[in-house]
Amino acid sequence: MAAYGTLTWVGHALAPLTAGITEDLIRVTEQMIPVDDIAADLGDMRAASIAENIAAVQHVLANNIDPATVGPPPGAAAYAQRLARRGVPLTVLLRAYGLGQYRLLDAAIGLILATPGIDHNARIAELLRFASIYLDRLNSSMGRIYEAERDRWLSSRQAARQQWIARLLDSDDVDVPAAEEALEYRLDRSHLAVEVWTPPTVTGAEATRALEQARQVVSAALRTVGRGLVASTGDRALRIWFPVEGEQAIDDLTTQVVASGLPVRVALGSLGEGLPGFRRSTRNAARAKDLAVSAGHTAPPVSAYDAVAPFALLTDDPDELAALVRRTLGALAGAGAKKELLRHTLDVFLTEGASYSRTARTLDVHRNTIQYRIQQITTRYGITLDTNSFDLRFALGICRWHPHVLTRTF
Repeated sequence: MAAYGTLTWVGHALAPLTAGITEDLIRVTEQMIPVDDIAADLGDMRAASIAENIAAVQHVLANNIDPATVGPPPGAAAYAQRLARRGVPLTVLLRAYGLGQYRLLDAAIGLILATPGIDHNARIAELLRFASIYLDRLNSSMGRIYEAERDRWLSSRQAARQQWIARLLDSDDVDVPAAEEALEYRLDRSHLAVEVWTPPTVTGAEATRALEQARQVVSAALRTVGRGLVASTGDRALRIWFPVEGEQAIDDLTTQVVASGLPVRVALGSLGEGLPGFRRSTRNAARAKDLAVSAGHTAPPVSAYDAVAPFALLTDDPDELAALVRRTLGALAGAGAKKELLRHTLDVFLTEGASYSRTARTLDVHRNTIQYRIQQITTRYGITLDTNSFDLRFALGICRWHPHVLTRTF
């Protein structure tokens, strides 16, 4: 036997009032939470759910049923599942239940206060305990139903999106209009594919937060002309396609990614038009990512394929890469922090037109330091700087982007 037997008369007294309470609650709910917010076809379902919930509370109270054992009515559960599939926040649902609770309590307390010869305070306190347990049970149950349906729907939706994306990337016979509708992304424009990932040391919720924040940073930095298309490529990685206009300011993006302090790396594909450009940008973003992963700690926070294409394409023959580097750099093509520093100095020196002063400013060191390092490069390692600098810069780039050649043996 439940502990609220002294309130059964309140439940019976509420019976003739439930129709009016339901109509009033439907009207007020529609004003507070407009039907446009949850789609017009859910209006009737919402009204039925409200009526069902009001009737359920009245029945539980009138029949002395323990509120801790009561589950949500079937119609209310179906309504919660439909809201979950529509992406309507759970707070919208719980707000409606809170409003219904208030309306019923108001009516029940009015009945208690209008009844002479009883301890009003004791009955009201008992009613509030009943309502608290009932609402907590209802909210918990509905929350579980909503979340379970939301997870199932998201999983199903994500799987469908991944299938459409795979068809766009790999199939010669794909229904483009159907794909656009399913993905909510137009393909008749310019695209820029972007890879975003976190290091292996970042896992779980931290990686999820970092990826989402990074997506927002990248979206804000690029000149986008619409919402991007996002796909997960692993526990710690996202691939995003942005509709963009013209070439992008990569330096600005790099500055914003660094300023965000997020533990992420970003790789950009090449700008592409239409479905062919969508595919090409995707391939090139993946190549830029592979190159950045290969470079390890020497890779910049943002790698753009157009800036590293020659090195991104050099992946098929590591022995030839290592041999080319050895022929050009000799012993300087070895592992170690000192040799890495000298190679970096030489790379900047060649970029700055063999100017000691400009190289010093770029590296933020004294001019004499640059002269000493260049002297070591030319005398100790026997590298001649008056030859074709392209070979040197190309070999230095391989060392940076493919560091495995530094330890490769023959």
